[in-house]
Amino acid sequence: MRTIIYLLITLSIVFLIFIFGNSMTTRPGTTSGNGNPAILLFVPLVILFIVLISQWFKVFRHTHVKLKNLIIMTVLLVGHQVIGVYVQIISFRNYRDFLAEIYAQQYGTVDWEYIHSITSGLSIHINNQYFNVNTYFLFIGLSLLVWLLSRIVHTAGRR
Repeated sequence: MRTIIYLLITLSIVFLIFIFGNSMTTRPGTTSGNGNPAILLFVPLVILFIVLISQWFKVFRHTHVKLKNLIIMTVLLVGHQVIGVYVQIISFRNYRDFLAEIYAQQYGTVDWEYIHSITSGLSIHINNQYFNVNTYFLFIGLSLLVWLLSRIVHTAGRR
C-alpha cells in the first residue's frame, strides 16, 4: 500500500511541475527576457522519470502477467505515444498560427521569421507546448512503456 501512495505522490509532483512549466509561458504578444527558466524543470523531471520506472517495478512486482498481455499493453502504449505526439504536433502548429494572428493584430503584418524564431527550440514562448496535460500523460506513458519493455525482456529471457 505504501508503494502505491509513493507512486501517487510522485505522479502528483510531476503533474505540479508540468503545471508550473506551463505557467512560465509568456503571454502572446509580449516580449520576454533572455533565457527560459523552465528549462531547469527538465532536471527534476529526468530524475522523477527514473523514480517512476522504479516505482512501477515496486507496484507490480508481485503481479504475474502473461507475455501475450505484456505485448498487448506495449502495443497500446506505443499507440498512445504516437497519437499523443501527433496531437502535440497539431497543437504546436495551431499555437504558432495563433501567435502569428496576435502579431498581425499588433503590427498589421506577420513577420514569419520572428514567429519561427520564438517558436523553435526551448523558447519561453512555447513552454505551454512542452508542459501541458498531453505531455504529462506522454511522460507517464513513456515511463510505463520502459517498465513494460523491461518486463517483456525479463519474461522472454526466462523462456
